[in-house]
Amino acid sequence: MSRKPATPGPRDADASRRTFFALWPDPPARDALAARARDTAVEAQGRAPVAENLHLTLAFLGDVAATRIATLRAIGLAVASAVPPFTLTLDRAGAFRGAGIAWAGASATPPELERLVQLLSGALAKEGFPTERRAFQPHVTLARRCRGPASAGIAAPIAWRVKRITLNASETLPGGPQYHELADWRLGPPA
Repeated sequence: MSRKPATPGPRDADASRRTFFALWPDPPARDALAARARDTAVEAQGRAPVAENLHLTLAFLGDVAATRIATLRAIGLAVASAVPPFTLTLDRAGAFRGAGIAWAGASATPPELERLVQLLSGALAKEGFPTERRAFQPHVTLARRCRGPASAGIAAPIAWRVKRITLNASETLPGGPQYHELADWRLGPPA
């Protein structure tokens, strides 16, 4: 269940894809998050995502017509070039109790991340895509379908250098979600 590049297939022009923009942790951060996710799932009696699926969602778009993916690619390119790379540190844990989700989050959101989300939301709204009305709360889901409480903290902060954003498609399969990378962009102005 990895983020495989999307391969062209026999899709008609009206087909839609469940899409989202995200940040993916580098391998050391992903491994630390996967270990924390396994522990959290045991504590909270939930299910941890596979390590390759751990990510931070910047904007969830839902079903988007294939004909509009090019617009999302243009938005991703413009937004990524306007924000420099930054370090994201996940140093707290929490839960969306009604949804049964335990997560790792940042006690301080880097200004670059706030700017990235602001630019992305503005560009998406301008092109008529749905945007989240709730305030952005950066987090990585550690466990789903939790039936009990998880620990309230993260013993050692987990940090990674964010250097790129991605546009992804999601497929729901019997074994869990599978993500396909549609495009990615390095942060910062083009070289």
